[in-house]
Amino acid sequence: MDDHYIPLRPTDLVRYLGDESSVTIFEREQFQALCELLDATIHHEYRSRLVKLKADYAPFDPDDDAAAFDQLSTTDRDSCSQAIFDNFDSLLMRANYRRLAREEIETALRSPSKSGLRLHLDLNLFEQLQVYARGSCELERHTRSWRTAWNNDKQVVPAFRRLAIIFRLRQRSVLTDPLDTRAVILKLFKDIPCDDIEMLLPGGQIRMGLYEQAQIFLPTISGVGLTLFKLLKGAAAVAFASVYGLIAFLGLVSGAIGYACRSFHGYLRTKEKHQLNLTRSLYFQNLDNNSGVIYHLLAEAEQQEFREIVLAWWLLWRGGLSGTTAQQIDAAAEQWLKRRCGIKADFEIGDALDKLFRLRLAFPTNGRWRAVAIEEALEALNRNWDEQFTSRAPPEVIKPRIWRAAA
Repeated sequence: MDDHYIPLRPTDLVRYLGDESSVTIFEREQFQALCELLDATIHHEYRSRLVKLKADYAPFDPDDDAAAFDQLSTTDRDSCSQAIFDNFDSLLMRANYRRLAREEIETALRSPSKSGLRLHLDLNLFEQLQVYARGSCELERHTRSWRTAWNNDKQVVPAFRRLAIIFRLRQRSVLTDPLDTRAVILKLFKDIPCDDIEMLLPGGQIRMGLYEQAQIFLPTISGVGLTLFKLLKGAAAVAFASVYGLIAFLGLVSGAIGYACRSFHGYLRTKEKHQLNLTRSLYFQNLDNNSGVIYHLLAEAEQQEFREIVLAWWLLWRGGLSGTTAQQIDAAAEQWLKRRCGIKADFEIGDALDKLFRLRLAFPTNGRWRAVAIEEALEALNRNWDEQFTSRAPPEVIKPRIWRAAA
């Protein structure tokens, strides 16, 4: 299944479109000016969303210096917490993520991890938990086991390019310290295998495989067994026959205790090795946390909206699709991305046309869409920008460089 997301830098998209043979040198300058103004317009709209999201999230942010946890009652906190989850869901939809169903999360938790770690996670730890994914890819993993004679075995595992998580704990425990049940936690990761979701959540308990358990317990069992065997052969009687015998007996007991201590030390060392592997993995795959996730996702949503609007408008303007239906524009956008950029994407034509209509850059007639002339498009964006600051802009507001048609 192709993703809705277009993994292309906005500047590269503008350059590719401007370099098409159907665009003249003069039109290229106009087109670049239009893209600059469109980018400023979208950025201003998303800045308003950022201010609201920051204010709503502040009482739930565990990293907030203002320590606003005590400003809400329990009832207000529950209702406001649900609003945070709803707003986060809306933001991620704009950034072309999809929410994983509960069944998908539980299946991932039950599946064996490809990282070599075995974790057990109890979902009852969470009051609310939502997981979002975007982009499919394949990752190489190198493992060693007795099945491959301890040689490196290369495996290709399915993965998500981006994985976003939002959760609130039901109760605080040793497994979730130092997280606070009053906080709403936001996490953003990259290149996560589909079966490794449990690695990203608090409360996971490391479980060791049968081979590692055997390494720990077999020495202890063999030591205790050897001691009992010698005792049964009469070692106990000899032990009390003389001082030397007593010393020999104590040596047997000490040996068994030594085996046990050595095994326990091996258990701790193995557990620390697994914890180190987990920490090392998350260190390189973590992109952002809490309020930083909001900034990151807003930037992604803003860029995605810019890509959709620019590509749809260009196809109507110089892509030979003036007077065509939404389905035809959708197919042409996907073909252009594949031919020009090598990208397979499911273009969301509905969103793109809605935004073009709202910004007065294109209009439908009997179900067929036409873009306005570029001079008219620039004037429409200029008017829209001026309306953003009418009667409320402070004197120091600096408008972006705006192209205007010569009189």
